[in-house]
Amino acid sequence: MRTLSSFLGAVALVALSLNLGACFGDVSQGGDDKPDAGDSCAAASDNDAVRLALAPACEGCHVNGNKPFFASLAAFESGLVYDERFVKRGDPEGSLLIKMLKGVAPGSYAQMPPGQPYEQLVASGRVTMTIAQVEAWIRDLKAPPVQLDTPSPVEFKVRRLAADEMVVSLMDQLGLALEDFVSTSDPHWRDQAYVVNWNKFFVWPGDWAPGISGQYVSDPRSVERFEALGGGNSLEYRKKDPSFGPSAGQALVQMSQAWCGRAVDKPNNKAVLRFATLADTSTKSPDAVQKNLRNLYLRMLGQPPADAELKELYEQVYLPLEAQSTRLAWVGTCAALIRHPLWITY
Repeated sequence: MRTLSSFLGAVALVALSLNLGACFGDVSQGGDDKPDAGDSCAAASDNDAVRLALAPACEGCHVNGNKPFFASLAAFESGLVYDERFVKRGDPEGSLLIKMLKGVAPGSYAQMPPGQPYEQLVASGRVTMTIAQVEAWIRDLKAPPVQLDTPSPVEFKVRRLAADEMVVSLMDQLGLALEDFVSTSDPHWRDQAYVVNWNKFFVWPGDWAPGISGQYVSDPRSVERFEALGGGNSLEYRKKDPSFGPSAGQALVQMSQAWCGRAVDKPNNKAVLRFATLADTSTKSPDAVQKNLRNLYLRMLGQPPADAELKELYEQVYLPLEAQSTRLAWVGTCAALIRHPLWITY
């Protein structure tokens, strides 16, 4: 476990690596040319140049999930470039990629990216590669190597949790449910304006029911908070943000404190206080406090703490807050674990 200052430094380091991920990609695989040491955003090959040029329009949906084409150069080449379902080498007119960029593809996804036409993205300057340039690239596309590079199973990869993963995971870990945030007593509550329990820091995506049309959401800040965490909104053509910037950090700090408080205050909820109660203190029940602290670390981070980490968490987070109240001590400890890099990343 890290001290408070080390926590901030670790989170900043994680944020830096996540923010640079889309720029760096995976230059260690695929292509013969390596970027200069001082130019970490340089393309490793012609295919990598196309990947980086298309990324602003595509990586919001395809940097992870079941089609992570833009997660790395290896993923781009093996999953998209040399898959004839999407790209037919030498035949741009017959390539599904070109048809999707033009918005004339068959099937359910006629246009990619959805929402704003690709040509408008070029006109606005969001992307710099035109459809004609993509067609020229396919027309002159080199043959694939005998063995395509694929992501190495032994290579450590990390990404930040997406906003929806944060919401769902945190509710489960803290023993919370939708009913802890909104009033659902009316059997038809999904069909009318629902009441947000005040000051609970409700976080809800704009394109999840209830409230999918927007007219039922009585607390618009719930959607703003979700988008601050990096969540997308398909109804407004807003993509996920895979980086971890100041807005996401601020939203997570507030969310962790509010939700941990809700979990501690919830009657008969054993998620945070499984082996201790608010009546237990470090002087009266030290064993119960230590056991609960170890269990909470394991529950939130998925691994048992080393003795040194548990000692730092206890001395530098729990004890200073316990001097004010045991409730504040457990809320603060819970929130600190949520902001730990091991929780934020996957």
